[in-house]
Amino acid sequence: MIDVLYSLVDVHERFDHLILNSFYIRNLNMVSVTFESYFDRIFSIDKRVLDRICKKVLPRIHEQVHELTVEQYSMKRILHAVNYPQLNSLSLINCRADRLFQYLTVIRYKLIIVFIIYIQDDSVVRDLLAQQITNLTIDIENTPPIKEYTVLSDIFALILSLCKRLTDLNFCQFYHYRSLPICICYDATLTRYVSSTLAKLQISVLGFDNCRYLLDGRFDCLSTLIIHVHKILTPSSIIDNT
Repeated sequence: MIDVLYSLVDVHERFDHLILNSFYIRNLNMVSVTFESYFDRIFSIDKRVLDRICKKVLPRIHEQVHELTVEQYSMKRILHAVNYPQLNSLSLINCRADRLFQYLTVIRYKLIIVFIIYIQDDSVVRDLLAQQITNLTIDIENTPPIKEYTVLSDIFALILSLCKRLTDLNFCQFYHYRSLPICICYDATLTRYVSSTLAKLQISVLGFDNCRYLLDGRFDCLSTLIIHVHKILTPSSIIDNT
């Protein structure tokens, strides 16, 4: 879709009428993938292509976009180029766990003075997540597992706290070949993992203890739960769900 928007928009009026049709624009995928191998993929957009799309294309179609897919390096540019009044589904692809955590933390704790200018710039993203997004997909790139479980758990908690309208969350289950687990059963602040709106959750967990915590009543509206358990271990605790 990126190549089409870059190459054919403004070439001819008939092309514009076809390419910018709401049927195709409704679900806008702004991720360009280069396959080095099945497990090695490069996610990026050429700067010239990104500049043209943000300046010439997005202002013409932004009101028709309901679903948007972006990767971490172009995410801020695309989300800040225009407003998306109809956007309700957002997919963040190939994000580094530490960067995404810092990004969400800065958004969440916006009163930190050192980040005040950055926060003002990111009000659009914050408002989207808090007020519009009902369907969210998070994909984390494969990285060395240093503090990985903790960071992913923190990201999961921040999302639940920030996204007040969230009904469908796919957390690290976008690509089956890199299903990264979280571990919440040893977290001292389990009250962070609460949502009164979430109806569908796809997630990977480290062990069965995590499954039981997810089913202890903290998600009032949850009707669909798809879990990938990475390790089959003896449960470390007993949870009273009565």
